[in-house]
Amino acid sequence: MHTPRILLVAGEASGDAHGAGLVAALRARAPALRFCGVGGPRMEAAGVELLGRSEALAVVGLVEVLGHLPRVMRLFRRLTRRLRRDPPDLFVPIDAPDFNLRLAARAVRRGVPVVYFVAPQMWAWRPERAEQMRRRARELLVLFPFEEDWFRSRGVPVTYVGHPLVDAARARIEGDAPAGGAAEGGLLLPGSRRSEVTRHLPALFGAVDRLQTRFPELPWTLRLADGLEDSFYRRWRWPRSVRASREPIFDLAARSRVAICASGTASFEVALMGTPMVVVYRVSPLTWQLARRLVRVPWVSMANLAAGEAIVPELIQSRCAPQPIAAEVRALLDDPARAQMMRGKLTRLREAFGPAGAYGRAAERVLAHLPDLGASPEAC
Repeated sequence: MHTPRILLVAGEASGDAHGAGLVAALRARAPALRFCGVGGPRMEAAGVELLGRSEALAVVGLVEVLGHLPRVMRLFRRLTRRLRRDPPDLFVPIDAPDFNLRLAARAVRRGVPVVYFVAPQMWAWRPERAEQMRRRARELLVLFPFEEDWFRSRGVPVTYVGHPLVDAARARIEGDAPAGGAAEGGLLLPGSRRSEVTRHLPALFGAVDRLQTRFPELPWTLRLADGLEDSFYRRWRWPRSVRASREPIFDLAARSRVAICASGTASFEVALMGTPMVVVYRVSPLTWQLARRLVRVPWVSMANLAAGEAIVPELIQSRCAPQPIAAEVRALLDDPARAQMMRGKLTRLREAFGPAGAYGRAAERVLAHLPDLGASPEAC
């Protein structure tokens, strides 16, 4: 009997985590399923046969991607050949729209149904891509409540399944200390990609240098990104109050008085723990000039976008510099009432996401597109 085979393609560390979580939920419901695709260590550990590494797609910026195009195109051709020679029963793209929407078009031509997991941020820029999503995906599974209405209004078949990070944050809070608990010090999250760390870490370290004069006893923790070696971070001069850690971000955020975070998944994790924070982000000057013409939302951080208001301050591009960062952090540390107000708004944001079980609901929707569940031990 035929065993359904699923191709998954994730483009970065957060996609790798979502892919692994979805695979685990699918295996719990249909143990005979087989998986292959593009991912990282978490998807590989979950039993996905890797045809490529997600690092190949982990590039941010309209200009920055140009230098990585050769390896991206090699991966695209490899997957296209696989779709042609041995098509899977289902393709599950995970975010990474520039790559995955094109691959989805090839899958549809081969008769492979597409269930897209984790919505690309089309509501932020290039909304015309929603038409591609409508034509290529049988269903789009979204993590944020506001995304469901946005895509449905554009004719995309969409289901809100909840956010797995909200589930994890609630479990962490209910199972241990409350959010913001021991408040040991400050947390630095410069990003998960080499390019992000390179652009952000000097500004973060410069801000810590300035803050040490006002808060000499405040320790800081730099969370090293999964997949980046320790030696990579040693090219910069570290302030004396900074130590390194690879502990889970939820645990570090729960013990922090304040955090400085690059916009992205990690900043959303910090927000879900209710930790007062400042969000930063910087790209190349040319990418910034292009993005200013294309981006259609007032904020970049998921906390502000999900809440529909500016809960956390954002320091973007030229404002992502030591002095402005230090000033925003100092305002939070000097004004407990201001920090507590931010903490309260972040807590209410977490509570607005509905019941737990995001991966389980996503798995149920994926399985709805796989009626033929067999038991043979085929490889992908």
